[in-house]
Amino acid sequence: VGAAGAAALTGCATAEKTSSAASLLGLGIVLTLIATVIAGPLLVRPVIRILGGVFPAVFGSVGRMSQRNALRNPRRTGATAAALMVGLALVGGLSVASASMTKSFDRQIDRTLGADFVVQNSNFMPFSPEITGKVEETEGAGLVVRQRFTPIELALPDGRSVESTAAGYDPRLDDVAKVTYAQGGSRDALAAGRIGMDVDFAKKHKVRVGDSLPATFPGGRETKLTVGALTDQDSPEGFGVEGGLFLGFGTVEKYVPGGQDSALYVNAAPGTDADTLRERLDRTLDPYPQVQVRDQADYKELIRQQIAVMLYLVYALLGLAIVIAVLGVVNTLALSVVERTREIGLLRAIGLGRRQLRRMIRLESVVIAVFGALLGLALGMVWGVAVQQVLALQGMKELAFPWTTIVAVVIGSVVVGLAAALLPALRASRMNVLAAIAHE
Repeated sequence: VGAAGAAALTGCATAEKTSSAASLLGLGIVLTLIATVIAGPLLVRPVIRILGGVFPAVFGSVGRMSQRNALRNPRRTGATAAALMVGLALVGGLSVASASMTKSFDRQIDRTLGADFVVQNSNFMPFSPEITGKVEETEGAGLVVRQRFTPIELALPDGRSVESTAAGYDPRLDDVAKVTYAQGGSRDALAAGRIGMDVDFAKKHKVRVGDSLPATFPGGRETKLTVGALTDQDSPEGFGVEGGLFLGFGTVEKYVPGGQDSALYVNAAPGTDADTLRERLDRTLDPYPQVQVRDQADYKELIRQQIAVMLYLVYALLGLAIVIAVLGVVNTLALSVVERTREIGLLRAIGLGRRQLRRMIRLESVVIAVFGALLGLALGMVWGVAVQQVLALQGMKELAFPWTTIVAVVIGSVVVGLAAALLPALRASRMNVLAAIAHE
């Protein structure tokens, strides 16, 4: 089962289509999870021998007994750790995926955004031309490049007709954005009657630079647009919509007059520093609270906040998994204490103190919890790498590991082990020694 799961995840990492990669990812996650649960008892002895290897040196005979007690019933130990393992595998996988997404978005923002500031509606909806005029009149505002979106339908050489959204820009786009071109440049794409698109989209539909494509704008306005440039933005959707279509602002105004701007890219004028310009823009836009001024750092923080919303759901699931795991460890330790009643009585009779007994049970609980946590994190990190490979097909090619989260989870598993051992350890330490020895 594990081999089949590993093969599915390997296929996911090497797939070239998102749909097939996602299918293999789901299959690989299910199979590797089942395999790890099945193999859990077989992993107990080698892993816990390593994890508990320092116990004898630090805690003496008590540490040695706690390690060996955890090894007594590998099947029970593996089943107990499985509850924590599943929850932490999910957390580990999504943490790696979210860290990779954050790093990829940060890199994309650094690579593409060249303006000092972007003026945009908080909900990304278009805004009134009045706001554009106010921004252009702001003292210290130098270059202002408008962005305006319009629906468009293109008839392509392969016989298909694609309905998408095109972005219109002012001519000096290169001064506020870092666009990578496979062919041509901004001057070619933004000229009157021209259009630019993503190179992969062009290859898919057999479009070449110089082709004349019939285009239909809202209201049934028809024209022919000449392909002036092909971009390579390291993303299958170019500027964020299908085809990565973009054209000159004049072309948009000609066929879709009276529209509203979606964003303004603003550079400070010579002699004006960015902080001063931001203060002035904030004052200018004070009567329009829905419109915000953002720089690169603001965009990165916005992405992190959106990803954090997803992680909050994961952490809620983690909380539920921890509760289940604690109950499982408590149950296992309680059964173990009952089964070892006579043994505990004999140990107490030959000099094992109450505090030493409680420590022995706590260490046993901790090593079980850490075993489950490490197994879950290892599995989750493999899943996270596989998820990142799927995201890479959508342009998110950066892989990152959230080491702070991983270390925090391991420390948290120690706390979980200590918490789960409280009641069983207390019950064991309160046993009547003679009654425990006489127990059958």
